[in-house]
This record gives sequence, C-alpha cells and structure tokens, in this order.
Amino acid sequence: MASPIRPRRIPFTYRLQVWVLRALMFVFKLSVPLRSKPPAPGPVTHHKYGSHPEETLEFTPRKPGSPERDPVVYIHGGGWIAGKKELYRGDLYFLADQGHPVFNVEYPMAPENPHPGILRSLLRALQWIRDNHPGSTSAHFMGDSAGGNLVAMLGVLSRNPELVRDVDEEAEVGTAVACSSIVSIYGVLDRLSWIKNEFPGAKAMLQSYGGEAAFFDEVSPNLAITPMDLEFSALPPCYLSAGTADPLCESTEIFSKRIADSSNEVVTDIFEDQPHGFFNFTSRPASQEMRANILAFIARNDSKSS
Repeated sequence: MASPIRPRRIPFTYRLQVWVLRALMFVFKLSVPLRSKPPAPGPVTHHKYGSHPEETLEFTPRKPGSPERDPVVYIHGGGWIAGKKELYRGDLYFLADQGHPVFNVEYPMAPENPHPGILRSLLRALQWIRDNHPGSTSAHFMGDSAGGNLVAMLGVLSRNPELVRDVDEEAEVGTAVACSSIVSIYGVLDRLSWIKNEFPGAKAMLQSYGGEAAFFDEVSPNLAITPMDLEFSALPPCYLSAGTADPLCESTEIFSKRIADSSNEVVTDIFEDQPHGFFNFTSRPASQEMRANILAFIARNDSKSS
C-alpha cells in the first residue's frame, strides 16, 4: 500500500501567506468571466479523474479542420498552494486552434496535500487520459511556475520509470500517457536558487509542499521536489522560458545547462525585462512571441506531425 499523504503542519505566518494567496486567486477566478477571451474552439467538457474533489480536469477539443496533433496536458501554477485551472482556460485556446486538444488539470494542493501527493494525483490524471482517450498515447506536458515544476517532474518520471516508485509505490509504470515534450514556463526547476533570489512567498510555498527537507542542500529521491534534485539520464525534449525580471530566471538557466550538458534536447527562451506571469498577459509582444515559439517547438516534437 502506498504511504498515506497527511496534511503538513506549517507555522502560522506561512499559513497566513497561503490564505492570502488563495484569496487573491479566488478574486482572479471571479473576474474570469469579465476578461475578454477568444471563443472556445469547441465544447469544453468537465471530468473527474480521481476521488478527491479537486481531482478534476477540463477537456477542450481541437478546432474543427485543424490538423490532428498530440494533446497538451496543462498544469497551472500557484506555488503548489493556490491557483485554479479556470484562470487559464481561455489562455490555452491557441493550442487547440492549432490541432492540440487540451487537458487543463486541477489538483489538490499543499499544505493539505504535500509532496508527493500532488504528483500522485497528476499520475492518476495521466492514467485517466490514457484510459478515457485511447488515441492519446502521448502528450506534451506544459505548465507555468509550480506547474512548470510539476510537468518537468512528470517528464522525468515518464522517461525514467524507475523513479516512479519514489513517488507512488502502487503506480502502474508505463501505462499512462507518455511525454512527447516538456514546456516549462518560468518553472521552479531548482530549489536553492529560488530561495536565494527571494521569490515572494517562496519559503511558505516550499514549507507547505516539501517540508523542512525542501531547505536542505541535498535530498533523497523520495523527498525530491525539483528536477535538479533527481539523478536521471533520459529526458523528453524541453522548452524552458523565463523573463529576466523574474527571480525564477536563474532556476530556468541552471536546469537548461544541466540538460544541455547531458546531451538531451533543450530550447531556452529568455525574455528581456519580463516578469513572472507574463504568459497570461496575452497582449504583450513577449507573450505572443513565446506562444508562437511554443507552437513551433511542440510541432517539431509531435508524434502525429507528418
């Protein structure tokens, strides 16, 4: 039996930061209907992939007439402690417009569901997609911030199945959706530089998700919460992006160098003067450029592209 996941106890000051961030995300969610967004390319459907109330996902089909391509599994950010998939719905239609069905995934968050609980939930989501969409044997894993961390971790697990047991002793290895590529947008890919660069709320997020071990210089595989904490050889093709005004930029550059040094494929897109979160600022030229670059990257690494 897999070891149970228990809520993590965190100091009151950190708990307060969690509440504040969740309150802000709730306000943003309420504003979603007021934001101008492009029309959905098809009917958006809602599904449960597990027993937890937050184990849900939205499915957006590809635009009629678009080429058939691998789906994108999108995992939202929010420091593992906040965020909602609804905040990203309209921002992901550009993928479906180009032939990529989108699975926009929700997950139960820390500190109530700390590491490895979130990864276990997401492994269930990948299994659900494979079981319920038989044509989706491979997908591009895409996410931002903490979601960029989670897709990188899932990509590592996909190509190095021996590491899955450190996350979930009962997971069925090799039966879930495979990873065509990783798209990590200003992801938390290295813990130590993230702490050093004083990202707002980083300590509360790390304590909530990883506990005290998240602040150690080195951790064992079962406590690893970033790809820089893991030893692995194989990796799907990676697209990593960040802005120079983001404290997470160094994290992206550190992981990019490791990938390049290991002779795995990596494309690194660093945008001058852009802050954390600029992917969602769709009117910005940098956001538009990044989206075009993402589409080109996943097209090159798509199992269904001719």
